[in-house]
Amino acid sequence: MRFTSIIATPLAILRRILGLLLLAIGILGLLLPVLPGWPFIIPAIVLLGRRDPLLRRTHLVVRHALRWLRRHSHPCVRRLGMRLTVEYVRTRTIVLPAIDKTERFWATLSRRHEDTKARST
Repeated sequence: MRFTSIIATPLAILRRILGLLLLAIGILGLLLPVLPGWPFIIPAIVLLGRRDPLLRRTHLVVRHALRWLRRHSHPCVRRLGMRLTVEYVRTRTIVLPAIDKTERFWATLSRRHEDTKARST
């Protein structure tokens, strides 16, 4: 067994736990007006990765819930659905460019680290 695989498992578990914690705080921040949500969502998505099944499922559930709220028969619920949809779209337009920038930054660091490691051997 390689040394890196022994360390990679606890680090992967720590990344996932930290990512889920930040995602939960971020979702609460989107729902509560006193806590900003998107500063927590950006690192959560970076830690979990965009292709994380739980993250993708959460995104789909949020989209379906917003659609259900917008189509509800009661006008107050419809207004809430419209308000939340506007906030959701606004948050996405802020968060996605920041996630792209952060992922490019980490990819660049990773490539530099691999290049340095390859030169030293």
